[in-house]
Amino acid sequence: MKKTVVLGVCSLLFSTPLFSQGNRDDLMKQMAQETCQEVKKIDFSNKTADEMKLALGLPLVMVSGKHQTELKSFGIDISNPDNGRKLGNDVGMQMAIVCPEFVAAMMKNPNSINEIIQNGKGNATGSISGTLTRIVGGDFSYLQVEDSKGKIEKLWWMEYFDGSNVLALNPQNRLNKPIKINYVEKEMFNSTLKDYVKMKVITGIE
Repeated sequence: MKKTVVLGVCSLLFSTPLFSQGNRDDLMKQMAQETCQEVKKIDFSNKTADEMKLALGLPLVMVSGKHQTELKSFGIDISNPDNGRKLGNDVGMQMAIVCPEFVAAMMKNPNSINEIIQNGKGNATGSISGTLTRIVGGDFSYLQVEDSKGKIEKLWWMEYFDGSNVLALNPQNRLNKPIKINYVEKEMFNSTLKDYVKMKVITGIE
């Protein structure tokens, strides 16, 4: 199970442009081994998702620079973003096999791993816990939640979600009570600003 998770994360983490003459698979393995020597020096336990990706990307860039000639022999343009994503994925998958230190380090930071996976799906997800203070109707309704630090969050009710039926039938019953709201961030067009803005769209309540 752990290896399956790490293999999936590798396909998302190693999206940086990348690759002895010979078999291409051997080159991927060689690059993975060289990257491993640098990566295993890094402490991932307290890094955010962005910090983790940066810490992995820099060694990968360094290793790819050493193998530009070999890469060109395979027709690989490391400055091409599409090539970079594909090759980054290949090296990352090899890393999960030949670098046990990398696998162990990754598993020490499950929260950042989960964030990377969710971001890789296209939209960031999360949850907010607090007190439901308002339910505001309109063309698009939203819930207003105050967390334990007094911060007010606005979460938009734009589609069906788990628990929406109960909330619609008796909204007053949930007011001023603890609530946990799961959401996904989506870019929506704001006609007033004439620009796209990120909005937290509700996917479920608990």
